[in-house]
Amino acid sequence: MHLRAFLYLLGSAGLLVSTGTPARAQFYNLDGTYHCVMQSDPACTAEAKLPPPAASPQGGFAGPTVESVFAAIRTQRLSPADMELLEAHAAEKEPRALEALAWCKLNGIGWPADPIAAYLLYGAAAALGVPKAMGNQIAIFEARMTQQQRQDLLMVLQTIH
Repeated sequence: MHLRAFLYLLGSAGLLVSTGTPARAQFYNLDGTYHCVMQSDPACTAEAKLPPPAASPQGGFAGPTVESVFAAIRTQRLSPADMELLEAHAAEKEPRALEALAWCKLNGIGWPADPIAAYLLYGAAAALGVPKAMGNQIAIFEARMTQQQRQDLLMVLQTIH
């Protein structure tokens, strides 16, 4: 009697599982999410509600400015001085610089493409309030990383936290 009841319950559970709705994946399109990085649009500044960019850390340095670095990113031609300035501003936790550096690392502009570094940089940008940074993180994890890169990222995140 108990065996029959067990088999009936097992069969009912299998029927429920097999008739459930299929899992639906979320697909993100990365083309439109970087509008504010690629174009100087006043609406982007208003939407982000971020503080204005910090002054250059070198003060009277006659090299590139943050705006010239963003222009170089748009043309996909970063000089070593541009890269150095972008990293310096990102190290100071400037939200726009973190987002731009993540974009560059993701797409291999100035540096070799590194989706793991881009994921971590977008996480730092999200913590600072960059509006679409968390969505970009999800898109990178789901669409741009290989399975091995996902495993490597999880190992990195375990050592950080």
